[in-house]
Amino acid sequence: MTDASRTLSACIFANAGTVPLEIAARRGYFAAEGLAVDVDATPSSVHQMTGLVEGRYDIAATAVDNVVAYAEGVSPVAGLAPVPLVVFLGSATYRLPFVVRPEVAGFDDLRGKTIAVDALSTGFAFLLRGMLEDNGLPPGSYDFQSFGAPQQRWEAVRDGKAVGALLNDHFAAIAAPDGFHVLESDPDPWAGYQGNAFCARRDRFDDDPETFGAFSRAFLRGVAATLDPANRQEVAEALTAHLPGLPLERALDVAAGLQGPASILSREMPVSVSGFAKVLDLRSRYGGGATYSDPGKYLDMRFGTETA
Repeated sequence: MTDASRTLSACIFANAGTVPLEIAARRGYFAAEGLAVDVDATPSSVHQMTGLVEGRYDIAATAVDNVVAYAEGVSPVAGLAPVPLVVFLGSATYRLPFVVRPEVAGFDDLRGKTIAVDALSTGFAFLLRGMLEDNGLPPGSYDFQSFGAPQQRWEAVRDGKAVGALLNDHFAAIAAPDGFHVLESDPDPWAGYQGNAFCARRDRFDDDPETFGAFSRAFLRGVAATLDPANRQEVAEALTAHLPGLPLERALDVAAGLQGPASILSREMPVSVSGFAKVLDLRSRYGGGATYSDPGKYLDMRFGTETA
């Protein structure tokens, strides 16, 4: 066993895709690697990534585009110096549904309306801009407003402060009985998109790669346990702790989805190089600045799996 004194701090968005952290902790997988992992749920990507860059967090499970923005000094935080960052492990392959208010029948009903986003210049905001443009709404025909994490975005839509937002599946399920619904897009903006990953400051990763390797091994064990249908009750109970307010009955459904053929998790949690390239293309199109084209600049997959 490795040195049990090692502690890592991780900042995440609390959602179904990060529940393997809860499972890994409950089953002692981190402890078996000699790690203690302190996990904070972030209210926004700005809070999360500022904490990572400034050294308050060792790891962030975040949108891949955030890695690019904060490494290149084009984040939404004025005056924050860029710091080299590295993706070392894939995260859940989210396909965030675009949840809209009951009165929205189609994309044209969004014209001139407010749409809730985490922050104005994040990867998911760029993806949403691309989806809206594909459906006849160029930038300027709607208003993006920053509300923060999915919980805050859902509350904005629920309370009428915005007409729609990209949200996690469980918010879509909570919203459906009151007439909120998912607005589908053709083409599918999520096809071939590397949305999320685990990242770290490159200097910390290079100074102690084995600690990040230990984290990766324990997390992947947590993923394997989460994917096993025999553990459905355990995963559901972990989800209720991981996602406060999620009832156990609904958590059992979410657990079944995680363990089904359309799961957002996979055993190896790979990073797709072509999917990363799509992230860079969207930032180049909508970021209003430089052109980005080299995923390898932000990758160190010695403990993870890389796919084409």
